[in-house]
Amino acid sequence: MPKKINEADVFKSVIKLLVDRGYDRATTSEMAAASNMHEATLFRKYGSKDGLIEQAFNHLLSTTPLSKVTYTGDLQADLFAILDAYVATYNQYGEIMPMVLLEIPRNPELRKVLLTPLANINGLVSIITRYQNEGGLRKESPITSVNVLLAPILLNQMLSRANTDLPAPSIDLHDYVEAFLNGRKLLSNDGAKGLNSN
Repeated sequence: MPKKINEADVFKSVIKLLVDRGYDRATTSEMAAASNMHEATLFRKYGSKDGLIEQAFNHLLSTTPLSKVTYTGDLQADLFAILDAYVATYNQYGEIMPMVLLEIPRNPELRKVLLTPLANINGLVSIITRYQNEGGLRKESPITSVNVLLAPILLNQMLSRANTDLPAPSIDLHDYVEAFLNGRKLLSNDGAKGLNSN
């Protein structure tokens, strides 16, 4: 009886190997070994290295907290939910996207793995667009609004991961949402209570 393959474990192992080794240096034999399967089984099941990577990304990133954010009609709560889900998603998979974006110029075939994360971003754009159409947010490119909302959080997380000497100021998500809604004013020192969702 053939050994049952736990695909979720396979996909996690493959993504970890990609992050650790990079796309070019992560071989199919290493992927098979990391997944506790024979290389021939890997090819038979997924067709190719690219096919395996694409399925791994689709599986992992289609179930992130960011993929589950929906419109509720409460603007402030929804903005907080977006930020909270973004932080949680970044904490889980924050090393994946920078690796892919750096690899795409050398390996254009990796563009396919962006479909799921782009779908997640499009979900956020749809929520922002709806609030703009209802008059809750000022009219501008919805992707600009998403970028403005997420960019400070992303920069903080990148600085923290890079272990640079530059301080990564902490941001309270509730205070940040209020600042965003009040014309994106700067947070006061009193608002810096730590990057959390409490």
